[in-house]
Amino acid sequence: MTARKLHVDVKASSPHISELLSLLTRNEDYRACPKGSKLFFRHKGEAVCHFVRRGNTLLSRIDDTFSIGVLTAPAAMGFTQPTCEHLYLRTLEACDIATLPYERVMALVEEKKAWALMAKHIMFITNKLFLYSEMLTAPTSFEILRYQLQMLILEPESVRNSMSAYQYILDRTRLSRSSIMKMLAELKKGEYIELENGKLIAIHHLPARF
Repeated sequence: MTARKLHVDVKASSPHISELLSLLTRNEDYRACPKGSKLFFRHKGEAVCHFVRRGNTLLSRIDDTFSIGVLTAPAAMGFTQPTCEHLYLRTLEACDIATLPYERVMALVEEKKAWALMAKHIMFITNKLFLYSEMLTAPTSFEILRYQLQMLILEPESVRNSMSAYQYILDRTRLSRSSIMKMLAELKKGEYIELENGKLIAIHHLPARF
């Protein structure tokens, strides 16, 4: 089976998110969150939504800290309660984030007649989650790693410079440490990729098979 090329749109922001942020949030709703802040989707027993207008955040599962993906501003999460209650956001750098009660957000959607816009945004996010799932269930370990390298090279420079390619892949897959290290070493040796201090600098060409 030939490995498929990752579609670059998997890293694109929702085309509806800027309008949603404009409709549902105000400047005074935002606060500065330092790097390493954790934001959950339930606060004091109340469901909440998070709106990110600046910075990069990492979406992870609460139970096992499994990393789902990097969200680059503008972004918003929390509309699909109660699914989001099993997740949390961690800021990868200083971010501007508004946290609003879910019920208030839904009331604003009703007031602004924004249900169609919200539905389009959720459909876009659902499609991206399907693509992420497809990448994690590829037929071979190498295809899984190949997808993750393609994802990493599309990340903002601040994300690529903050962690090694090995750690990025380990956090987002069930691949063993030894298999990741072996495949990365062989790809570097064959000059398929360029690594500097473990960080991915460039992808020259990824083979279809390992």
